[in-house]
Amino acid sequence: MVLIIDLFLVISVILIGWLGWFTGFTRAFFAAFAGFMSVFAASKYPYQEGLNFYIVFLITALFIIILGVFTLRVINFFYLNILDKFGGMVLSVFIWLVISVNIIIPTITGVRVLCDSKYKIHSYISNIMQSKISIFKNYISELVVGKTRMRQREIIFCKKGKNKW
Repeated sequence: MVLIIDLFLVISVILIGWLGWFTGFTRAFFAAFAGFMSVFAASKYPYQEGLNFYIVFLITALFIIILGVFTLRVINFFYLNILDKFGGMVLSVFIWLVISVNIIIPTITGVRVLCDSKYKIHSYISNIMQSKISIFKNYISELVVGKTRMRQREIIFCKKGKNKW
């Protein structure tokens, strides 16, 4: 299980980096931005009855994606494709590391921060995120809490000094 988690993380980062290279920064950024802004706009819309929520969501997403298409044309016009592709690779890897280290792997294993002695890559990345990025310092998913309660006997407890719970 230990090797599988680290292997999963390395292979998935390589694949996501490759996909990010072909997607580019502009497309990746505007796709993520469209999702966040669409949810925000639709949740702030005062008349959310029936299909109104979905219509506001769809209109906001389409507007931001069209804005991204125009931005991509400007980038292509100025021959900034290589910079866009490299930025897409970096952004995609960053987003994937945040999602996989803080949501996917803890949900699968039922453990929030793993011991340094077993899960080398995951624990190293998780410790850096929790110490350098303040938003992840006290993060724990409700799904992880529920899964942890279900699997109390299978949880790996770190030494008292290394436990981040």
